[in-house]
Amino acid sequence: MRHSRARLLALGGTLLATMPCRLAGQGPRFEAAYGPWFPRGDSIAQVFHAGLVQPIGPFGIGFSVVHVADDGSAAGRTLTGGEVTLLIGHGDRGLYAITGAGIGFRHADANADAFWTAGAGYALRLFSSLAVGIEGRYRWEDTEIAGFWRRAAGDRDGIQAQVRLTFGLPGGSAAGPGPGAPGIGSTGARPERDHLPPPPDPYDRARESGASEETARVTASVVETALSEMGSPYEWGGTDANGFDCSGLVQYAYEQHGIVLPRVSQDQMRMGQAVAKDVAELRPGDVLGFSTEGSSRITHVGLYVGDGEFIHSSSSGVKLSSLLTDAGDGRWWRERWVAVRRIVP
Repeated sequence: MRHSRARLLALGGTLLATMPCRLAGQGPRFEAAYGPWFPRGDSIAQVFHAGLVQPIGPFGIGFSVVHVADDGSAAGRTLTGGEVTLLIGHGDRGLYAITGAGIGFRHADANADAFWTAGAGYALRLFSSLAVGIEGRYRWEDTEIAGFWRRAAGDRDGIQAQVRLTFGLPGGSAAGPGPGAPGIGSTGARPERDHLPPPPDPYDRARESGASEETARVTASVVETALSEMGSPYEWGGTDANGFDCSGLVQYAYEQHGIVLPRVSQDQMRMGQAVAKDVAELRPGDVLGFSTEGSSRITHVGLYVGDGEFIHSSSSGVKLSSLLTDAGDGRWWRERWVAVRRIVP
């Protein structure tokens, strides 16, 4: 009976580990890690991780498959299972803390063991969608889930060190420039950055478009917040002045004025109400959705400013582009504009 319960728990953990998670954060990341574990009084084991992490602001929730390969006389302890982790920090850049818990099957006898880990790491972004990190954890393996507060003779614990690779998933909708966006157009040439006149006054443009005084005040404040970040660098997953991706800029601009939007561009384009895809119908603060895939699937977002201009974070950072002219990348974006949502009616 005890073994049956343990197997059910292990199966549940393994299923959780293989389920993709779509929470209200940026797009999920695939992570793979490998490194040695040094259990006290036992031979060195090798630990492999592979799974998904869903960022949620400064945190991340991970679901992964874990394989522990023992050497020498400990071969009977080799196990495979699932782990749930909590990251504090971005996990793909800079310092972060990590803690996790999981359940695995021992290959020799199919018994279930629980394990807990806690530690910290440092990650370095190599490319917009690839990061490498080094981390250390304290790992405790609890034989047959007896409870880590009740150490059994077969329990093992020790330091685990590993290298972690993080990849942005293709098509993840925390979309920034991505394939086919400005900088990687159909000709392979980088469009010149727009040299547009100063943006119009968003309050006046909102009032002219029929917005109430209160709506115009709120949306103008949102637009002015976005404009204050002009020139900030593009940063995949970025949500502050250190760098923004496209949906991060839109979320940030609204959040500063008490309006919380989802983190992912596709989810942002489900908020508020739909507006006709016509420049004459636009109002400052409207969220513009673009598809760089030649379909209706949203892969990029921007914030309408007025006079045909919108602000967004593209490959060259936070900038203005135009829907009315062919200068710079205006035509490129106009041809990929697919939707409009009005957040503040």
